[in-house]
Amino acid sequence: MSRLLKWAAFLWPLFVFSMSYAQDSRIDSLLTALKNPKLHDTTRLRTIALFRDQYYTGADKNYYYLSKVLGDLAYKKYQQKSTNAPKLQKKYTMWLGSYYSLLGSEYFKKPDHEKGLFYFDKSIAFHKEAKEFKHMHFAMISKAALLTKLKRYDEAIPNVFQALKYFESHKDEVYAEDFAYAYYSLAYVYLKQGKFEKAIEYYEKTLKCYQEYDKNNYVDYHMGKTRSRMAEAYFGMKDYEQAMRFSQQSQQLIKGMNDATLEIENLCRIGMVHLERSEMDQAENIFRQALALQPSETTILAEEAFFHGNLAMGRLYAEKQDLSKAAFYTEKALSIAQTINEGFQLTDASKQLYDISLRRKDYKRALEMFQLQQKLGDASKIEASKNAMAQQQLRYDFEKKELKLKLDAEKKEAAQRNWLIALSGVLLLILLGAYFYYRNSKQKQAIATLEKNQIKQKLLITQMNPHFIFNSVQNIRNLIDRQKNDDAVKYLDEFSVLTRQILENSNENYISLDEEVAMVKNYLSIQQLLYNHKFNYAVRVADDLETDSIFLPPMLTQPFIENAIKHGLSHTGVNGMIDIRFFLDAGKLCFEVTDNGKGFDANKAASNHKSMAMNITRERLVGYTKNQDFAVHTSNLQDQDGNVVGAKVSFEIPYIYEN
Repeated sequence: MSRLLKWAAFLWPLFVFSMSYAQDSRIDSLLTALKNPKLHDTTRLRTIALFRDQYYTGADKNYYYLSKVLGDLAYKKYQQKSTNAPKLQKKYTMWLGSYYSLLGSEYFKKPDHEKGLFYFDKSIAFHKEAKEFKHMHFAMISKAALLTKLKRYDEAIPNVFQALKYFESHKDEVYAEDFAYAYYSLAYVYLKQGKFEKAIEYYEKTLKCYQEYDKNNYVDYHMGKTRSRMAEAYFGMKDYEQAMRFSQQSQQLIKGMNDATLEIENLCRIGMVHLERSEMDQAENIFRQALALQPSETTILAEEAFFHGNLAMGRLYAEKQDLSKAAFYTEKALSIAQTINEGFQLTDASKQLYDISLRRKDYKRALEMFQLQQKLGDASKIEASKNAMAQQQLRYDFEKKELKLKLDAEKKEAAQRNWLIALSGVLLLILLGAYFYYRNSKQKQAIATLEKNQIKQKLLITQMNPHFIFNSVQNIRNLIDRQKNDDAVKYLDEFSVLTRQILENSNENYISLDEEVAMVKNYLSIQQLLYNHKFNYAVRVADDLETDSIFLPPMLTQPFIENAIKHGLSHTGVNGMIDIRFFLDAGKLCFEVTDNGKGFDANKAASNHKSMAMNITRERLVGYTKNQDFAVHTSNLQDQDGNVVGAKVSFEIPYIYEN
């Protein structure tokens, strides 16, 4: 890069000095300087491009002459691919792609449009080979403009939108002027389709892009071109005021920029506005200014501008009743249309000349124009048929190409995805291994904790069993001492059954509610016998409880029942009542035991006995629920007068449900 700047600094004074000479002398000076053997070919190519863009525009033939010099050098170096380094080969490929794009633009301005399409396709191919996708999409936009010129809109639009899609997804490498080029081309498609409002929308986007740049000749020129096209759209909408305003703005911006073709277009449009307003003198004056201009190079665009100018003059004189001059200018317009072989222009000119010939009573010429219109009509039908077939074929080719690109992209994505899946798989295996190791450790800890809790629970039960057995043996002894041998035997039988139940359940972590209720009833019957039937009891289980599916820790309720019998009914002579309930409350299994004794205050005053079984049971409940604040709810039962008529104990039982 530094070498390029060095040579550019060396060559530029020579270019500036040569400005005082004619164009040929200036180019000769450039070509002489480029013969310096110390210059690298990439420097030569860049210098040619800088010189061309500095001193010439696309309206000047020398612009295309220098482009050919650049293209010949690029092609020569491209052909030496076997000896070129990869980076150099890429640069020569890029330059060649740019040259073919310019060549396509050159044929755009000539009647040979098929060559223009051919060179745009070559430009696209070379830029793709160099992986220069930005410039490849520029060439696609240029191709779309030419397709629009040929009214092949279905082929033009996908090219523009594909380029816009690329620009949107690569904003880091795309400038505002690039978007402007795409918007301008898309607007041109809509303009030629007669969708004027849509065209204006995209021309406004084009102007907005150019407004982001500092004001200079390049920006002014392109803003002038854009405003000219907007004026054309407004004229098509019959908004003549806006058409006039934008045409005049375009004229001011392109003044002195050597684009006579665009000036002719603007002047003709301004003249047509005057003509629509019946301002004949102003219109004639403007049309004469337009036809007096001479483009530096004869192109199809210049010919089209002159066509519109002569056709407009013909219409002007026809409305002024000067039929001779009307026929003269319309004949010139028809001659131009025949030269450039544009069907719709031939149609417009032949129709106008037909009307003028009839008014002049030149029936022979009128018949010739009528026959020409008939011929053009048949030709247009044939051409439409051909175009329809061509468009179908091109659409098929385009979709086929798109499919291939999509499949190639999918293959590439699949390869990347496979690598990603493989790496993800390895990472997932590592994570799963770490997770299972962590979970295994946690499970071992949980199992150890559970086993510890189960051992503790069993230990608590074993602490409680001797206490219960001790109490029962004492009760049997009391019966024997009181010589109630039959009761003692009956008590002993029932006690043996209960003892077997307790021993069996002591080895279980959970027993069914059905088994718990059976054990409670057996225990109550023994206690009833011991207390000489001083009390009755009731064990109620709620209907919505499935007693064979609900499992709870064994021996949780017995100490509270024992406490209700022993302490709650200690001062009751007869008609004692123990009421036991198992029920669900908000999905929680609850136990409740009530008695009709003296209540808790009376019990406390009467006895200082401390129930070991109840303390053990509370500790078990805390262990099962993991709740240190677990509470056993106690309260006195009162009658309407506020007298204590009994006591109630309730708590939540931890349980599991098995279906």
